[in-house]
Amino acid sequence: MTGEKIRVVDYFTILVKWRKQIIINGFIICLITAIFSLIMPRSYKASTTILPPAEEGGLGLSSLLNNLPIGGLGLGGMVSDETNVYLAILNSRTVAENIINKFDLIKRYKSENMEEAIRTLRAMMAIELNDDGTLSIAVKAKTPYFAGKKEEDEARNLAKDMANYFVSELDKLNRKLKTQRAQNTRIFIEKRYKQNLADLAKAEEAFKDFQKKHGTIELTEQTKASITAAAELKAQIIAKEIELGVLKKYVSNTHSEYIRKQTELNELKQHYNEFQSGAKQTGGAMDVFIPLKNLPDLGIEYVRLYRELQIQEKILEFIMPQYEQAKINEKKDTPTVQVLDPAVAPIKRSSPKRMFMVLGAGIFVLFLFIIAAYIKVNAEYLGEEHPEQYRQWSYVLHNLKPTQWFKKE
Repeated sequence: MTGEKIRVVDYFTILVKWRKQIIINGFIICLITAIFSLIMPRSYKASTTILPPAEEGGLGLSSLLNNLPIGGLGLGGMVSDETNVYLAILNSRTVAENIINKFDLIKRYKSENMEEAIRTLRAMMAIELNDDGTLSIAVKAKTPYFAGKKEEDEARNLAKDMANYFVSELDKLNRKLKTQRAQNTRIFIEKRYKQNLADLAKAEEAFKDFQKKHGTIELTEQTKASITAAAELKAQIIAKEIELGVLKKYVSNTHSEYIRKQTELNELKQHYNEFQSGAKQTGGAMDVFIPLKNLPDLGIEYVRLYRELQIQEKILEFIMPQYEQAKINEKKDTPTVQVLDPAVAPIKRSSPKRMFMVLGAGIFVLFLFIIAAYIKVNAEYLGEEHPEQYRQWSYVLHNLKPTQWFKKE
């Protein structure tokens, strides 16, 4: 090649000369790879699919709270979307430790401690949120080296059992968290319920004493309608304040649902104040209800007592079913996770892919020979065209050998 540039055909010429070595070495490496693929651990993957969380019906607060993210755990998420809660539970350390202890994974995979076992489990599992909203949980289990039929069956069943146990743990922990939330809600509503009973008893007693002392005052239908409307508005305000009080236990003041409820409360208060003062007008004329401040002085105390009684009764009408529903939710112990496809024992292994391993080994051998041909052709060219550089490179490569490292010059 003196005086000539390197051509592509030069590389192919070397490869053709080495064809025997390429075939022999490729065959040996592929054979070793095939044998190794037969004795190496085999993995089996089982998966289960669960339906997205359904929005639970209920009365007022119950319907609202059932679709809130579980507070206190930093789970996040949007209102009416418990999918993030599902994902957080499945990826939690609590579930991981329960899985590891249940199937003795520390011993099975020879982990030194729980932390290492958790990392191993994380590598074995995959949780995927599908486009249709369903959630897939896939778990892999592998055999030891030189595994037989028995070890393969154990790995198949382990993958299936672990996938299904993930669902069981999800349901158990989700139910526990829902029960805790329902209990906190029940306690909060119970306090307001007992306060309402006391206020109602006080209002009834005061109204009864007034009637005994002054007798019954006949109110016009318009006055009664005004009092009833005011009582209903006041009851709505109290109800909205209760909702905000419960919401505050689970979300921040900047949460969209909290802001929406606060806006509704402010509008109700404004409407109530306008109604009380007679400032609200409809279509340019005064509202059909008379302002309470314009009532005759003779019946003002009676009207106030009657109105307070009506307000407490309206509040009771709202809060009693909420309280009963909260008690039911606290005692509820029904499954919260719907399984679409339970995991079954896989028939085929997920790895190793023997064909790809052998093919990859053959390609790797060919690639090494291509590199060797490239080096050889360029070395010959360098030796003929640039002998001084060739000697320098030869010296460098010779002294890179480990046997030359500690020899004196």
